[in-house]
Amino acid sequence: MTAASDLRSKLEAEPGVVIETFAEENGVSCRDVVEAMPASMIRFVKDNFGNTAAFVEVMGEVATWGDVTFIIHTDDGIFEFGGPIPPGSEARNYYNLSGAKGLHGHLRAERCAGICFMERPFFGRLSASILLFNRDGGIMFKIFVGRDDKRELLPNQLAAFRKLADKMC
Repeated sequence: MTAASDLRSKLEAEPGVVIETFAEENGVSCRDVVEAMPASMIRFVKDNFGNTAAFVEVMGEVATWGDVTFIIHTDDGIFEFGGPIPPGSEARNYYNLSGAKGLHGHLRAERCAGICFMERPFFGRLSASILLFNRDGGIMFKIFVGRDDKRELLPNQLAAFRKLADKMC
C-alpha cells in the first residue's frame, strides 16, 4: 500500500495517469487516487454518500448537454459511448436511462458514494470529467465533456460543467 503523500507526489508530477491502472499499480482504490490529485484539479460534491439526489441531479443536468463521452472501465475492457445521455428517472432502486437507442440501461444510484468534478491534463490536452464513485472506492462510470472536430473541449459544455460543479461542490 502506498502512502497518501507518495501518491500526491507521483500525481503532482504526472496527473494524466489512467486512474484505474495507477490505483492497481499502487494498491489503492480509484477514489484514493483521485483524492490524491492536485487540489486545483478536483472538486467533490459535499455530503454525497448514499445521497441519490446528487446522482439524479448530475445525471439530469448532463442529459441537457448534448454529445458527451460516457466511459465504464473494468478489468476486462474500457467501454466508451459517444452521444447524448438520455433523461432518466428513479424506479425500483435504479436510475433508468430512457433511451431506446444509443446509451440506455439501469444505474444503481444508491451505490453512488461520491461524485467528483475533475479538470486535468490527459494525453497533452485538458480533459473535464465527472467521476461517480461506488461504495468500494471504485469508479461506477465517468462522463467527459464533449470535444469538437479539432479535439478541443466544447466551450458551452465546459461552461455547463463548471457551473454544475460550482453549484454542487
